[in-house]
Amino acid sequence: MIEMKKIIYGKSLKLNRLPFLILVLVWTVCTLLPGQVRADQNPAEEKIPATLNSGLHHFLDLVDPGKNVTFDPQMVAGVMEFIEEPKDDDALYFADGILGMASAYHEFDSHTGLQKVLDYAFNPDIPAIATMPSSVRLFRWLDEEGHRRPSPPVNRYLDDLNAPVVEKGLQYVEITPDTHSGAYYGYNLDQTLIVFKYRQRKVVVAISRQTDISTVGKKGYVLGSDDDWDYFYSGKKGLTVPALGWVSSYLYASSAINIYYEIDPGSPKVRCAMFKWLRAGWFGINMVRRIHIYDGLKRFAKTFTEIMENPLLPSVNILAADFAQIKGFSDETLKAKMDIYADVLKNRYNGGHNGANKRASKLLANKNHWSGMSREEMQAALVIEYMKTAVGKTPADETGELFGFNLVQR
Repeated sequence: MIEMKKIIYGKSLKLNRLPFLILVLVWTVCTLLPGQVRADQNPAEEKIPATLNSGLHHFLDLVDPGKNVTFDPQMVAGVMEFIEEPKDDDALYFADGILGMASAYHEFDSHTGLQKVLDYAFNPDIPAIATMPSSVRLFRWLDEEGHRRPSPPVNRYLDDLNAPVVEKGLQYVEITPDTHSGAYYGYNLDQTLIVFKYRQRKVVVAISRQTDISTVGKKGYVLGSDDDWDYFYSGKKGLTVPALGWVSSYLYASSAINIYYEIDPGSPKVRCAMFKWLRAGWFGINMVRRIHIYDGLKRFAKTFTEIMENPLLPSVNILAADFAQIKGFSDETLKAKMDIYADVLKNRYNGGHNGANKRASKLLANKNHWSGMSREEMQAALVIEYMKTAVGKTPADETGELFGFNLVQR
């Protein structure tokens, strides 16, 4: 299991008060003040009704390994009713009081069936990152000893749902570069998955709780537009915010409740409702604002919808077969693929194409960077590049050499 580094707080914070205050000021100028320029575009913040608190606590208690709680659908009725209710599309809803951390809520409708969502996003044969490439780089289920294990077959639970099904486990996640700070982090999560019926409509809930402090934040870069799903992972500690490249930042704590609700069984439509709480920063001080969390939720929603509603999306069987081949590549084959991948990216962003800047050209100059990654990291890069081609984001002839099989693109 990955080692989680802890921070020692105490006298050092007081002794270095002036540098710390300067640090906060720089962070404010670089990341917060630009938002004032578009203050009229910032969403109005609205607190989630207190009537939801008991239901949210019930969901979160289910993922807490220190609590022995049995799921009761009646306990979360208030949460489900809130999800069904119309809301102000321009508002940022939050529930900070639940866990004492900054929080945000976001919901969106995906015009697809719940079974399809499970077949693609909760399928042991399809990497989870395939449906959230702008949010997560690495994702794996772990056993009690920290070894990789298969994900639970949640996609098979909808047919015979006479009683709620609850699955619990441990996950490791490494996120993509944060769009505000440029840092990426790895951490373990307690995870609880629930499949049940509410008013005879099927619901899937994924609840997570960070187990410990994350690995130190490392510098990550969005090579072009975030919509391109091309990221560079430097492996070097720090942020990409000007003057904060040396900062040792961490995700201290996080929890999330993601609800996929079949709001109309008669039509292919699923409402995805996401609650998230987060505390992160440096020197033990939280630097997260609600807008940061909200932007991250919208980032996930945009990509998830783009993939699930894409008419070019290959069938589950095709994806499973092709990803199995990627998983089966030898180490030597993966390194050879990464050499090709390095050339693909270099050509893609050569001369400032695709919105790239001079930094992108400099980052991509080292061709050996990609083949020096771990096996899992190389596979992840291929999975994302595959998905880009599969949904028509990248021309098949641009990445044809990356795969040793015919990539379907309808």
